[in-house]
Amino acid sequence: MFADYVITMGVQKDAGELLLFFYNELINNGKKSIETKEVLKETKWESTRLNLAHNYLNELGLLKGGGGLPDAALIELGAKFFFVTGLSPRAIDVIENEPKFEKTFGFEVNIGVFKFSWSKTKK
Repeated sequence: MFADYVITMGVQKDAGELLLFFYNELINNGKKSIETKEVLKETKWESTRLNLAHNYLNELGLLKGGGGLPDAALIELGAKFFFVTGLSPRAIDVIENEPKFEKTFGFEVNIGVFKFSWSKTKK
C-alpha cells in the first residue's frame, strides 16, 4: 500500500503544494507558526502523505522549524509532529522563480493565485 501511494500520488507534487501552503500562511497571511494538526485539518491528507511531503521539503532544506513528541491523537494517526516557523531563502527563491518551482516540483505555479488540489469543506 505504501508503494502504491508513492507511485500514484506523487510525493514531489504533494511537497510543492505543501510548500505553497506554508508560503501562503506564513508570508501572505502573517502566521507565526503552522503545525501538523493545522495541516492535516486543512488538507485532509492521510498522515503518511503529509509525513512524506514534509520530509521531502525538510530534506531539501526549505523549511525552518522543528519537531517534537506528538500528542496521542497524532500518534494514533501515525503523523509526526512538526511546526514550521519560516521558509529558508532558498524556498522563497524556488517559489518566486516560476521556472525553478516547476523544475523542482514538476508543476507550474502562478505566484498571484494559489490553487490547492485539496478541497476545504464548508459547513
